[in-house]
Amino acid sequence: MKDLRGRNLGMDRATHDAWGHVAWARVRRWAVLGVAGLPLWLGAEEVLTLEAFEVVGRYLYTDQVNALRTPTPVLDVPQSLTILTAAEIEARGLSSLGEMVDYTPGVNTSQGEGHRDAIVFRGVRTTADFYLDGVRDDVQYYRPLYNLEQVELLRGPNALLFGRAGAGGILNRVTKKGILGERFGGYSSTVDTFGEVLLQFDTNTPLGEETAVRLNVMHEQLSNHRDQYDGERFGFNPTLKWRAGPATMVDVAYEFIDHERIIDRGVPTGIDGRPVRAFRKVVFGDPLENFAELKAHLFRVSAQHVISDTLKVNVSANYGDYDKLYQNIYTTAYDQALTPDLVTLDGYVDATLRRNLILSANVIGEMDAGTVRHTFITGVEIIDTQSDQYRYDSFWDTTMGDKEVFRIERPMALRGGVGVNAAGEPTRNRFSVDLADDTRVGVDVMSLYLQDEIGLSENWQA
Repeated sequence: MKDLRGRNLGMDRATHDAWGHVAWARVRRWAVLGVAGLPLWLGAEEVLTLEAFEVVGRYLYTDQVNALRTPTPVLDVPQSLTILTAAEIEARGLSSLGEMVDYTPGVNTSQGEGHRDAIVFRGVRTTADFYLDGVRDDVQYYRPLYNLEQVELLRGPNALLFGRAGAGGILNRVTKKGILGERFGGYSSTVDTFGEVLLQFDTNTPLGEETAVRLNVMHEQLSNHRDQYDGERFGFNPTLKWRAGPATMVDVAYEFIDHERIIDRGVPTGIDGRPVRAFRKVVFGDPLENFAELKAHLFRVSAQHVISDTLKVNVSANYGDYDKLYQNIYTTAYDQALTPDLVTLDGYVDATLRRNLILSANVIGEMDAGTVRHTFITGVEIIDTQSDQYRYDSFWDTTMGDKEVFRIERPMALRGGVGVNAAGEPTRNRFSVDLADDTRVGVDVMSLYLQDEIGLSENWQA
Protein backbone atom coordinates (compact mmCIF):
# COMPACT_ATOMS: atom_id res chain seq x y z
CA MET A 1 0.00 0.00 0.00
CA LYS A 2 1.29 3.47 -0.90
CA ASP A 3 0.53 6.93 0.44
CA LEU A 4 -0.26 10.06 -1.61
CA ARG A 5 3.43 10.67 -2.08
CA GLY A 6 3.91 7.21 -3.58
CA ARG A 7 5.84 5.85 -0.62
CA ASN A 8 5.50 2.18 0.25
CA LEU A 9 3.91 1.73 3.67
CA GLY A 10 5.12 -1.87 3.83
CA MET A 11 1.82 -3.82 3.77
CA ASP A 12 -0.99 -4.48 1.35
CA ARG A 13 -4.58 -3.36 1.95
CA ALA A 14 -5.78 -6.78 3.11
CA THR A 15 -2.98 -7.07 5.65
CA HIS A 16 -3.57 -3.49 6.85
CA ASP A 17 -7.31 -4.10 7.36
CA ALA A 18 -6.69 -7.35 9.19
CA TRP A 19 -4.22 -5.79 11.61
CA GLY A 20 -6.30 -2.62 11.92
CA HIS A 21 -9.35 -4.44 13.27
CA VAL A 22 -8.32 -7.57 15.13
CA ALA A 23 -5.02 -8.55 16.66
CA TRP A 24 -4.21 -11.46 18.90
CA ALA A 25 -1.14 -12.63 20.67
CA ARG A 26 -0.10 -15.75 22.49
CA VAL A 27 1.50 -14.72 25.73
CA ARG A 28 3.44 -16.88 28.17
CA ARG A 29 3.35 -15.53 31.70
CA TRP A 30 5.70 -16.63 34.46
CA ALA A 31 5.23 -16.12 38.14
CA VAL A 32 8.23 -15.95 40.42
CA LEU A 33 7.68 -16.90 44.03
CA GLY A 34 10.27 -16.94 46.79
CA VAL A 35 9.99 -19.85 49.17
CA ALA A 36 12.74 -20.22 51.77
CA GLY A 37 15.01 -18.22 49.52
CA LEU A 38 14.45 -20.58 46.54
CA PRO A 39 12.61 -19.30 43.43
CA LEU A 40 9.61 -21.25 42.22
CA TRP A 41 8.71 -20.81 38.51
CA LEU A 42 5.12 -21.33 37.43
CA GLY A 43 4.21 -21.18 33.72
CA ALA A 44 0.79 -20.38 32.30
CA GLU A 45 -0.19 -19.92 28.68
CA GLU A 46 -3.25 -17.99 27.55
CA VAL A 47 -4.60 -16.23 24.47
CA LEU A 48 -5.35 -12.52 24.78
CA THR A 49 -7.62 -10.67 22.34
CA LEU A 50 -6.54 -7.04 21.96
CA GLU A 51 -8.86 -4.18 21.13
CA ALA A 52 -8.82 -2.70 17.64
CA PHE A 53 -6.04 -0.21 17.15
CA GLU A 54 -5.04 2.35 14.57
CA VAL A 55 -1.63 3.93 14.02
CA VAL A 56 -1.79 7.68 13.33
CA GLY A 57 0.78 10.44 13.33
CA ARG A 58 2.79 9.93 10.14
CA TYR A 59 1.32 13.08 8.67
CA LEU A 60 0.22 16.27 10.33
CA TYR A 61 -3.56 16.03 10.67
CA THR A 62 -3.84 19.50 9.18
CA ASP A 63 -2.77 18.14 5.78
CA GLN A 64 -6.42 17.23 5.43
CA VAL A 65 -7.64 20.72 6.28
CA ASN A 66 -4.98 22.82 4.56
CA ALA A 67 -3.01 24.26 7.48
CA LEU A 68 0.16 23.21 5.71
CA ARG A 69 -1.58 23.20 2.32
CA THR A 70 0.36 20.19 0.99
CA PRO A 71 0.62 16.64 2.42
CA THR A 72 3.84 16.94 4.39
CA PRO A 73 5.23 14.09 6.54
CA VAL A 74 6.06 15.20 10.07
CA LEU A 75 9.74 14.43 9.54
CA ASP A 76 9.81 16.71 6.50
CA VAL A 77 8.41 19.81 8.22
CA PRO A 78 11.36 22.24 8.36
CA GLN A 79 10.40 23.56 11.79
CA SER A 80 10.29 22.60 15.42
CA LEU A 81 6.77 21.38 16.13
CA THR A 82 4.70 19.78 18.88
CA ILE A 83 1.49 17.82 18.43
CA LEU A 84 -0.82 17.05 21.35
CA THR A 85 -3.62 14.60 20.62
CA ALA A 86 -7.02 14.42 22.28
CA ALA A 87 -5.84 11.35 24.21
CA GLU A 88 -2.87 13.27 25.62
CA ILE A 89 -5.04 16.25 26.52
CA GLU A 90 -7.47 13.98 28.37
CA ALA A 91 -4.75 11.96 30.09
CA ARG A 92 -3.09 15.12 31.44
CA GLY A 93 -6.40 16.68 32.47
CA LEU A 94 -5.78 19.85 30.46
CA SER A 95 -8.64 22.33 30.08
CA SER A 96 -6.96 25.37 28.48
CA LEU A 97 -4.26 26.30 26.00
CA GLY A 98 -2.33 27.92 28.85
CA GLU A 99 -2.11 24.61 30.71
CA MET A 100 -1.12 22.84 27.51
CA VAL A 101 1.68 25.33 26.82
CA ASP A 102 3.14 24.60 30.27
CA TYR A 103 4.19 21.19 28.88
CA THR A 104 5.52 22.50 25.56
CA PRO A 105 9.19 23.45 25.04
CA GLY A 106 10.00 26.79 23.42
CA VAL A 107 6.57 28.25 24.21
CA ASN A 108 5.29 30.17 27.24
CA THR A 109 1.99 31.67 28.27
CA SER A 110 1.20 35.11 29.69
CA GLN A 111 -1.75 36.53 31.59
CA GLY A 112 -3.63 37.97 28.62
CA GLU A 113 -5.27 40.52 30.96
CA GLY A 114 -7.41 37.72 32.38
CA HIS A 115 -9.66 37.31 29.33
CA ARG A 116 -7.69 35.92 26.36
CA ASP A 117 -5.02 33.45 25.29
CA ALA A 118 -1.63 35.18 24.98
CA ILE A 119 1.09 32.77 23.88
CA VAL A 120 4.80 33.58 23.72
CA PHE A 121 6.56 31.76 20.86
CA ARG A 122 10.32 31.95 21.31
CA GLY A 123 10.07 35.34 23.00
CA VAL A 124 7.44 36.76 20.62
CA ARG A 125 4.10 37.37 22.36
CA THR A 126 0.93 37.04 20.30
CA THR A 127 -2.84 37.06 20.71
CA ALA A 128 -3.53 36.59 16.99
CA ASP A 129 -1.46 33.64 15.65
CA PHE A 130 -4.20 31.08 16.29
CA TYR A 131 -5.85 28.86 13.70
CA LEU A 132 -8.87 26.59 13.69
CA ASP A 133 -8.70 23.77 11.14
CA GLY A 134 -6.04 25.75 9.33
CA VAL A 135 -8.13 28.95 9.17
CA ARG A 136 -7.18 32.13 11.04
CA ASP A 137 -8.90 32.53 14.42
CA ASP A 138 -7.68 35.89 15.73
CA VAL A 139 -10.51 37.03 18.02
CA GLN A 140 -9.27 37.42 21.59
CA TYR A 141 -10.76 34.86 23.98
CA TYR A 142 -9.87 31.74 25.96
CA ARG A 143 -10.18 28.88 23.47
CA PRO A 144 -11.72 25.63 24.77
CA LEU A 145 -10.29 22.15 24.15
CA TYR A 146 -13.44 20.00 24.40
CA ASN A 147 -13.93 19.45 20.64
CA LEU A 148 -10.33 18.98 19.50
CA GLU A 149 -8.74 16.04 17.75
CA GLN A 150 -5.32 17.54 18.34
CA VAL A 151 -3.38 20.78 18.81
CA GLU A 152 -0.37 21.64 16.68
CA LEU A 153 2.29 24.19 17.60
CA LEU A 154 4.82 25.22 14.94
CA ARG A 155 7.70 27.24 16.31
CA GLY A 156 9.58 29.71 14.14
CA PRO A 157 8.60 32.24 11.42
CA ASN A 158 5.51 31.16 9.45
CA ALA A 159 4.53 34.15 7.30
CA LEU A 160 5.43 32.30 4.08
CA LEU A 161 2.81 29.63 4.81
CA PHE A 162 0.24 31.56 6.83
CA GLY A 163 0.42 35.18 5.64
CA ARG A 164 0.55 38.11 8.04
CA ALA A 165 2.16 37.74 11.48
CA GLY A 166 3.40 34.30 12.51
CA ALA A 167 6.77 35.78 13.49
CA GLY A 168 7.40 33.50 16.46
CA GLY A 169 5.11 30.59 15.59
CA ILE A 170 1.50 29.54 15.21
CA LEU A 171 -0.98 27.34 17.07
CA ASN A 172 -3.54 25.34 15.10
CA ARG A 173 -6.53 23.57 16.67
CA VAL A 174 -7.92 20.60 14.74
CA THR A 175 -11.56 19.88 15.53
CA LYS A 176 -13.25 16.52 15.87
CA LYS A 177 -15.38 15.47 12.91
CA GLY A 178 -17.94 12.79 12.21
CA ILE A 179 -16.69 9.25 11.54
CA LEU A 180 -18.53 7.10 9.02
CA GLY A 181 -19.67 3.63 10.06
CA GLU A 182 -18.90 3.98 13.77
CA ARG A 183 -21.19 4.45 16.74
CA PHE A 184 -19.69 5.54 20.03
CA GLY A 185 -20.20 7.90 22.92
CA GLY A 186 -18.48 8.97 26.07
CA TYR A 187 -18.18 11.62 28.72
CA SER A 188 -15.63 12.88 31.18
CA SER A 189 -15.80 14.92 34.37
CA THR A 190 -13.06 16.75 36.22
CA VAL A 191 -13.14 18.31 39.68
CA ASP A 192 -10.23 20.05 41.36
CA THR A 193 -9.55 20.97 44.99
CA PHE A 194 -10.80 24.54 44.49
CA GLY A 195 -14.22 23.29 43.37
CA GLU A 196 -13.81 23.88 39.63
CA VAL A 197 -15.91 21.42 37.61
CA LEU A 198 -15.55 20.47 33.93
CA LEU A 199 -18.02 18.18 32.12
CA GLN A 200 -17.49 17.01 28.55
CA PHE A 201 -19.58 14.83 26.23
CA ASP A 202 -18.68 13.28 22.86
CA THR A 203 -20.87 11.03 20.70
CA ASN A 204 -20.82 9.83 17.09
CA THR A 205 -23.88 8.37 15.30
CA PRO A 206 -23.94 6.99 11.73
CA LEU A 207 -26.98 7.87 9.63
CA GLY A 208 -26.63 5.19 7.00
CA GLU A 209 -23.44 4.24 5.22
CA GLU A 210 -22.67 7.67 3.77
CA THR A 211 -23.43 10.05 6.66
CA ALA A 212 -22.47 10.48 10.30
CA VAL A 213 -23.28 13.05 12.97
CA ARG A 214 -20.99 13.89 15.86
CA LEU A 215 -21.79 16.04 18.89
CA ASN A 216 -19.38 17.54 21.42
CA VAL A 217 -20.64 19.50 24.44
CA MET A 218 -18.84 21.03 27.40
CA HIS A 219 -19.76 22.93 30.55
CA GLU A 220 -17.24 24.34 32.98
CA GLN A 221 -17.73 26.07 36.32
CA LEU A 222 -14.62 28.10 37.11
CA SER A 223 -12.97 28.53 40.50
CA ASN A 224 -9.47 28.97 41.93
CA HIS A 225 -7.58 30.09 45.05
CA ARG A 226 -8.35 33.80 44.55
CA ASP A 227 -11.14 35.63 46.37
CA GLN A 228 -14.33 36.38 44.40
CA TYR A 229 -13.16 34.45 41.33
CA ASP A 230 -15.78 32.53 39.38
CA GLY A 231 -17.05 32.02 35.87
CA GLU A 232 -18.85 29.69 33.53
CA ARG A 233 -18.09 28.33 30.05
CA PHE A 234 -20.38 26.44 27.69
CA GLY A 235 -19.63 24.95 24.28
CA PHE A 236 -21.88 23.14 21.80
CA ASN A 237 -20.49 21.67 18.55
CA PRO A 238 -22.50 19.37 16.24
CA THR A 239 -20.81 18.21 13.04
CA LEU A 240 -21.95 16.30 9.96
CA LYS A 241 -19.80 14.16 7.67
CA TRP A 242 -21.20 13.16 4.27
CA ARG A 243 -19.64 11.02 1.58
CA ALA A 244 -21.09 12.81 -1.44
CA GLY A 245 -19.49 10.39 -3.90
CA PRO A 246 -16.82 7.71 -4.15
CA ALA A 247 -14.10 10.39 -4.12
CA THR A 248 -15.85 13.33 -2.41
CA MET A 249 -16.12 14.04 1.32
CA VAL A 250 -17.99 16.94 2.92
CA ASP A 251 -17.80 18.18 6.53
CA VAL A 252 -20.28 20.66 8.01
CA ALA A 253 -19.97 22.08 11.54
CA TYR A 254 -21.62 24.65 13.79
CA GLU A 255 -20.26 25.78 17.14
CA PHE A 256 -21.80 27.95 19.83
CA ILE A 257 -19.58 29.39 22.57
CA ASP A 258 -20.83 31.19 25.69
CA HIS A 259 -18.18 32.30 28.19
CA GLU A 260 -18.44 34.46 31.31
CA ARG A 261 -15.71 35.02 33.90
CA ILE A 262 -14.37 37.51 36.42
CA ILE A 263 -11.27 39.31 35.16
CA ASP A 264 -8.45 39.12 37.69
CA ARG A 265 -5.34 41.11 36.74
CA GLY A 266 -3.24 39.72 39.58
CA VAL A 267 -1.31 41.43 42.39
CA PRO A 268 1.25 44.28 42.36
CA THR A 269 4.99 43.67 42.64
CA GLY A 270 7.04 44.74 45.62
CA ILE A 271 10.55 46.08 46.18
CA ASP A 272 12.13 42.78 45.10
CA GLY A 273 10.30 42.84 41.77
CA ARG A 274 8.09 39.89 42.70
CA PRO A 275 4.35 39.74 43.44
CA VAL A 276 3.70 40.65 47.09
CA ARG A 277 2.92 37.35 48.79
CA ALA A 278 0.73 38.98 51.45
CA PHE A 279 -1.68 39.97 48.65
CA ARG A 280 -1.94 36.52 47.07
CA LYS A 281 -5.69 36.30 47.67
CA VAL A 282 -6.61 39.97 47.35
CA VAL A 283 -8.45 40.88 44.12
CA PHE A 284 -7.47 44.41 43.14
CA GLY A 285 -10.68 45.21 41.35
CA ASP A 286 -14.44 45.35 41.55
CA PRO A 287 -16.17 41.94 41.79
CA LEU A 288 -19.19 43.30 39.90
CA GLU A 289 -17.34 45.45 37.36
CA ASN A 290 -14.46 43.08 36.50
CA PHE A 291 -15.88 40.59 34.01
CA ALA A 292 -15.63 39.28 30.47
CA GLU A 293 -18.42 37.93 28.27
CA LEU A 294 -18.22 36.19 24.92
CA LYS A 295 -20.92 34.78 22.68
CA ALA A 296 -19.86 33.34 19.34
CA HIS A 297 -21.52 31.47 16.48
CA LEU A 298 -19.13 29.63 14.16
CA PHE A 299 -20.04 27.89 10.89
CA ARG A 300 -17.61 25.72 8.95
CA VAL A 301 -18.01 23.82 5.67
CA SER A 302 -15.25 21.95 3.87
CA ALA A 303 -15.18 19.55 0.93
CA GLN A 304 -12.45 17.48 -0.65
CA HIS A 305 -12.59 15.69 -3.99
CA VAL A 306 -9.90 13.24 -5.08
CA ILE A 307 -9.52 13.40 -8.85
CA SER A 308 -6.77 10.80 -9.05
CA ASP A 309 -4.01 9.24 -6.96
CA THR A 310 -1.91 12.36 -7.53
CA LEU A 311 -4.48 15.17 -7.76
CA LYS A 312 -7.12 16.49 -5.38
CA VAL A 313 -9.21 19.63 -4.86
CA ASN A 314 -10.47 21.07 -1.59
CA VAL A 315 -12.63 24.06 -0.76
CA SER A 316 -13.76 25.55 2.56
CA ALA A 317 -15.98 28.31 3.89
CA ASN A 318 -15.76 29.62 7.47
CA TYR A 319 -18.00 32.24 9.07
CA GLY A 320 -17.72 33.58 12.62
CA ASP A 321 -19.93 36.03 14.51
CA TYR A 322 -18.37 37.22 17.79
CA ASP A 323 -19.81 39.45 20.51
CA LYS A 324 -17.11 40.19 23.08
CA LEU A 325 -17.20 42.52 26.10
CA TYR A 326 -14.66 42.91 28.87
CA GLN A 327 -14.25 45.55 31.54
CA ASN A 328 -11.92 45.73 34.49
CA ILE A 329 -10.39 47.70 37.33
CA TYR A 330 -6.71 46.94 37.88
CA THR A 331 -3.56 48.10 39.69
CA THR A 332 -1.70 50.81 37.83
CA ALA A 333 0.72 51.98 40.57
CA TYR A 334 2.05 50.60 43.85
CA ASP A 335 5.05 51.66 45.98
CA GLN A 336 5.83 49.15 48.71
CA ALA A 337 8.58 51.32 50.21
CA LEU A 338 6.72 54.62 50.57
CA THR A 339 3.00 53.68 50.71
CA PRO A 340 2.78 49.94 51.41
CA ASP A 341 -0.94 50.14 52.30
CA LEU A 342 -2.10 52.17 49.28
CA VAL A 343 -2.67 51.27 45.66
CA THR A 344 -3.73 53.29 42.58
CA LEU A 345 -6.45 51.74 40.44
CA ASP A 346 -7.29 52.38 36.80
CA GLY A 347 -9.71 50.69 34.42
CA TYR A 348 -11.52 50.49 31.10
CA VAL A 349 -14.33 48.73 29.25
CA ASP A 350 -13.81 47.34 25.75
CA ALA A 351 -16.46 45.88 23.41
CA THR A 352 -15.98 44.13 20.06
CA LEU A 353 -18.47 42.98 17.44
CA ARG A 354 -16.61 40.94 14.83
CA ARG A 355 -17.80 39.11 11.70
CA ASN A 356 -15.31 37.02 9.74
CA LEU A 357 -15.89 35.28 6.41
CA ILE A 358 -13.02 33.23 4.96
CA LEU A 359 -13.28 31.32 1.67
CA SER A 360 -10.50 29.20 0.22
CA ALA A 361 -9.95 26.72 -2.62
CA ASN A 362 -6.86 24.66 -3.43
CA VAL A 363 -5.67 22.25 -6.09
CA ILE A 364 -2.94 19.90 -4.84
CA GLY A 365 -1.04 17.57 -7.11
CA GLU A 366 2.06 15.46 -7.45
CA MET A 367 4.18 14.59 -10.47
CA ASP A 368 7.57 13.12 -11.28
CA ALA A 369 10.08 14.75 -13.59
CA GLY A 370 12.76 12.15 -13.95
CA THR A 371 14.09 11.43 -10.46
CA VAL A 372 12.66 14.65 -9.02
CA ARG A 373 9.22 14.68 -7.41
CA HIS A 374 7.11 17.85 -7.44
CA THR A 375 4.26 18.48 -4.97
CA PHE A 376 2.49 21.61 -6.09
CA ILE A 377 -0.42 23.67 -4.87
CA THR A 378 -2.29 26.54 -6.38
CA GLY A 379 -5.17 28.28 -4.68
CA VAL A 380 -7.10 31.35 -3.72
CA GLU A 381 -8.21 32.74 -0.34
CA ILE A 382 -10.75 35.51 0.25
CA ILE A 383 -11.19 37.18 3.65
CA ASP A 384 -13.92 39.63 4.59
CA THR A 385 -13.70 41.05 8.14
CA GLN A 386 -16.07 43.59 9.67
CA SER A 387 -15.25 44.78 13.19
CA ASP A 388 -16.82 47.42 15.44
CA GLN A 389 -14.96 48.31 18.63
CA TYR A 390 -15.15 50.93 21.34
CA ARG A 391 -13.32 51.58 24.60
CA TYR A 392 -14.22 53.78 27.58
CA ASP A 393 -11.72 54.54 30.35
CA SER A 394 -12.80 54.56 33.97
CA PHE A 395 -13.98 57.93 35.34
CA TRP A 396 -13.95 58.60 39.09
CA ASP A 397 -16.11 61.48 40.31
CA THR A 398 -13.66 62.36 43.11
CA THR A 399 -10.63 62.83 40.84
CA MET A 400 -12.51 63.65 37.62
CA GLY A 401 -10.07 61.27 35.91
CA ASP A 402 -9.38 57.61 35.23
CA LYS A 403 -7.32 56.88 38.38
CA GLU A 404 -8.13 56.71 42.10
CA VAL A 405 -6.13 55.72 45.20
CA PHE A 406 -7.53 53.07 47.56
CA ARG A 407 -6.41 51.51 50.81
CA ILE A 408 -5.44 47.86 50.39
CA GLU A 409 -8.05 45.70 52.08
CA ARG A 410 -9.47 42.22 51.73
CA PRO A 411 -11.89 42.73 50.09
CA MET A 412 -11.24 46.12 48.53
CA ALA A 413 -13.72 48.89 49.45
CA LEU A 414 -15.21 48.87 45.96
CA ARG A 415 -18.29 47.12 44.65
CA GLY A 416 -20.58 47.85 41.72
CA GLY A 417 -18.62 50.99 40.82
CA VAL A 418 -19.14 52.55 44.28
CA GLY A 419 -16.48 52.60 46.99
CA VAL A 420 -14.44 54.55 49.52
CA ASN A 421 -11.04 55.95 48.49
CA ALA A 422 -7.88 56.15 50.60
CA ALA A 423 -8.93 59.53 52.02
CA GLY A 424 -12.17 57.99 53.33
CA GLU A 425 -14.33 59.79 50.73
CA PRO A 426 -17.17 58.06 48.87
CA THR A 427 -16.27 57.66 45.20
CA ARG A 428 -18.01 56.38 42.11
CA ASN A 429 -16.70 55.03 38.82
CA ARG A 430 -18.54 55.28 35.50
CA PHE A 431 -17.58 53.49 32.27
CA SER A 432 -19.69 55.77 30.09
CA VAL A 433 -18.02 59.22 30.33
CA ASP A 434 -14.47 59.04 28.95
CA LEU A 435 -14.55 57.62 25.42
CA ALA A 436 -11.00 56.50 24.53
CA ASP A 437 -11.58 54.74 21.21
CA ASP A 438 -14.37 54.16 18.67
CA THR A 439 -13.30 52.16 15.63
CA ARG A 440 -15.20 50.77 12.65
CA VAL A 441 -13.06 48.46 10.53
CA GLY A 442 -13.66 46.71 7.23
CA VAL A 443 -10.90 44.52 5.79
CA ASP A 444 -11.07 42.71 2.45
CA VAL A 445 -8.19 40.45 1.43
CA MET A 446 -7.75 38.31 -1.68
CA SER A 447 -4.70 36.06 -2.03
CA LEU A 448 -3.49 33.97 -4.96
CA TYR A 449 -0.65 31.55 -4.41
CA LEU A 450 1.41 28.94 -6.20
CA GLN A 451 3.87 26.67 -4.46
CA ASP A 452 6.11 23.82 -5.59
CA GLU A 453 7.74 21.41 -3.14
CA ILE A 454 10.66 19.71 -4.84
CA GLY A 455 11.77 16.31 -3.64
CA LEU A 456 15.33 15.69 -4.78
CA SER A 457 15.59 12.44 -2.82
CA GLU A 458 14.17 10.78 0.26
CA ASN A 459 16.37 13.01 2.43
CA TRP A 460 16.57 16.25 0.46
CA GLN A 461 13.72 18.61 -0.39
CA ALA A 462 13.40 22.22 -1.50
